Amino acid sequence: MRSQDIQVGCIVKVKENEFFPCDMLLLNSSIPKGICYVETKNLDGETNLKHKQADKRLIRMGKTDEEIARVFNGCTIECEKPNEFLYKFQGNVRFTDGALLPLEPDMILLRGSSLRNTEYVYGVAIFTGHETKIMKNSTRAKAKKSSIEKSTNSYIIVTIFI
Repeated sequence: MRSQDIQVGCIVKVKENEFFPCDMLLLNSSIPKGICYVETKNLDGETNLKHKQADKRLIRMGKTDEEIARVFNGCTIECEKPNEFLYKFQGNVRFTDGALLPLEPDMILLRGSSLRNTEYVYGVAIFTGHETKIMKNSTRAKAKKSSIEKSTNSYIIVTIFI
């Protein structure tokens, strides 16, 4: 599936060495205890791997594609509005039985980072497209001009007036 076709709430499976197509909540991984390793050099320039971990309750609920789709169908994720803060996140998962699970930043996989040393992970899309944290964090590049270019522009303007 192409990243532009992913909508909020879609359950996504990302394989090793692939980039995350959206900001997503980690549900489970191929490694026991729901741990995965993420490279964030596109976000913060660090090449060291960071580990992310799914909540124990989420891990117990689903291990296969079918189980995850069945268990999380009808769940609601309540979270903050999209913002540019890469390492802050507040939200909750409300299950169909009314149970509430608070979310932590270590459970969130950000678009632009890539999965390493983990065969696969499952996640739920939280923010997509221009709503992702990396897109909110990016700013328009400023035009750089050298001092020679600035003085040359001034000289040209003076010459035109003369």
